[in-house]
Amino acid sequence: MDTKRKVIIDCDPGIDDMFALILCIRHLDVRGIVAVGGNTGLEYTQRNARFATELTGRPDIPVYAGYDMPMLNQLVRATEVHGSGGIGDIEIREPEKKLEKEHGADFLIRTFMENDDISLITLGPLTNVAQAILKEPELKKRIPEILCMGGSATSGNATPAAEFNILVDPEAAKIVFESGIPIKMAGLNLTRQNHMDMADVEQLRAIGGTVGDFAADILEFSVKNSDFTSICDACAVAWWVDDQVITKSIRTQVDVETKGEFTRGMTVCDWRDFMGTDPEQEISREKCWNKYKTSGNVEVAMEFDQKRFREVLFDTVRSYKEMN
Repeated sequence: MDTKRKVIIDCDPGIDDMFALILCIRHLDVRGIVAVGGNTGLEYTQRNARFATELTGRPDIPVYAGYDMPMLNQLVRATEVHGSGGIGDIEIREPEKKLEKEHGADFLIRTFMENDDISLITLGPLTNVAQAILKEPELKKRIPEILCMGGSATSGNATPAAEFNILVDPEAAKIVFESGIPIKMAGLNLTRQNHMDMADVEQLRAIGGTVGDFAADILEFSVKNSDFTSICDACAVAWWVDDQVITKSIRTQVDVETKGEFTRGMTVCDWRDFMGTDPEQEISREKCWNKYKTSGNVEVAMEFDQKRFREVLFDTVRSYKEMN
């Protein structure tokens, strides 16, 4: 009996998204991929998602195109990080895998209205999910859980306060975080605990194979661009790929700031009951007080086993080679 978790992945591939897809397609039951504009434009993110299904030998997984532009925000991209085509300086052919005709948001609505046992992974801006909720509010009761790579329990990257995925479309993120859908947030405070460098590139090259060579190429671009990389989206999906990778999480209230001059796009985490006396630990891992009694809408990932993650990642890439 297949006990793999059934998921839909909403993403904006993206170098780290590609690593996440490599992990998810091998370890989870991926029922569909929806592309969104984010790291680069939709023209490339949907192409890269289709390419990922072919790369991993799963062209049967349907791929849908969602929204290219944020709901209200001025357009923000990350092509300086991911390259104009989203996968560094790698040139790929147009995939034979065809894009589904149905709009990605409509696919989300249809899937979750018709199924009770499929969860959602989001690795990019939350535009598709928010638009689907606005179109069909019953989705708030139909999506069992969202695993979200986005936000931060501490500081941002796109700005001092905001992480990229949330900053791209803060209004969409606000809709999703206020929806009442259970959310697991794997933000920058977690993913910064993973550093990949040229030694990891060489390890992927040593594994070889179609997946290993491609992974080495895109990781090398990312490492050369900034000395090291965290491949954030892959760290996030590890929560469901191997539950021993995330070693500590805390449930608290998280709200998305949409109006602040300096804090727009910030995921504002309520840590008031978690402020202890240790000056070297700004956020205690257990409640120090029970004064504010926030119920908590988000499970925030806090601690990460980098050694375990690397084992899972490299073993997964190696498994693709063994399948060929």
